[in-house]
Amino acid sequence: MPKVKSAMTKRNPKARLMRAASFMLMAPATKLVARLFPNWRLGMASLTGILVLALVGIFTAELTRPTADYLRDGFFDATAKAGLHVTDITVEGRRRTQRGDLLAVTQIAAGMPILRVDLGAMRTRIKKLPWVNNVTVVRRLPGIIHLQVREREPFALYEEGRKTALIDKNGDVIIRNHLQTFEHLPVLSGSGAPIRAQALMDMLQDYPVVRNRLVAAEWIGGRRWSLTLDHGGAVHLPAKNVQNALNRLMDLERERRILAVENQSIDLRLPDRILLRPMGETSRAAPPRPKREKRS
Repeated sequence: MPKVKSAMTKRNPKARLMRAASFMLMAPATKLVARLFPNWRLGMASLTGILVLALVGIFTAELTRPTADYLRDGFFDATAKAGLHVTDITVEGRRRTQRGDLLAVTQIAAGMPILRVDLGAMRTRIKKLPWVNNVTVVRRLPGIIHLQVREREPFALYEEGRKTALIDKNGDVIIRNHLQTFEHLPVLSGSGAPIRAQALMDMLQDYPVVRNRLVAAEWIGGRRWSLTLDHGGAVHLPAKNVQNALNRLMDLERERRILAVENQSIDLRLPDRILLRPMGETSRAAPPRPKREKRS
């Protein structure tokens, strides 16, 4: 008896094409799904849904928006019933970001179809959290969304007028409240100080006796730094040849231990001499800082 094709298939070349494409894709895809999904029911349901979505996508331009939304929602619901739904969110790298804040911006609920989750939009929302520098969002089928977070590192406190903010090494503000935990960090001041501070700190790594006593640094006149030490003293750096000036300071420190003297202003702005004065007699001293524990 000859096979009878349906009238619908004869009249509709689109349906005929979709049917042919499904047969071509089904055989090799079935083997792949068998490897990925030991549960054959889940595998076949997922395969069927994926094929339907792919074939519908070919003709999306000819579908009305409500029809496309209906088919897409039906696909997601089918995959969720087949087992592809969110069961857990795992996080790697979180230290200071509040767990509740992170979970809130994911906008994910348990049982949500995992293939419906917009990973790009979620990443954008997470990156807006204060501590988050970058984040990678991964979908791990059948039910896990994994977040790999890289947080920003506290670098210094920045005082601008009466406002104080915690900044990172790029000079970007992290937070402006709850700063008590970071009082051990150096305090920066002066317009433009945040974006220049990293270069200053890198340079002072070669002068640990200064770096270990540093509690504040003021960027003055857009030209030079004035440093405040933990015992109330100050070091006024020149606008140019800063390393040469610090080398001269280290030579004098080895001879006379001048950095151990409290409330003393050390002026390095002249190229041929170092001026030592009590803080009250300096023409321009660094602004007074809150009293801090001395460091060795």
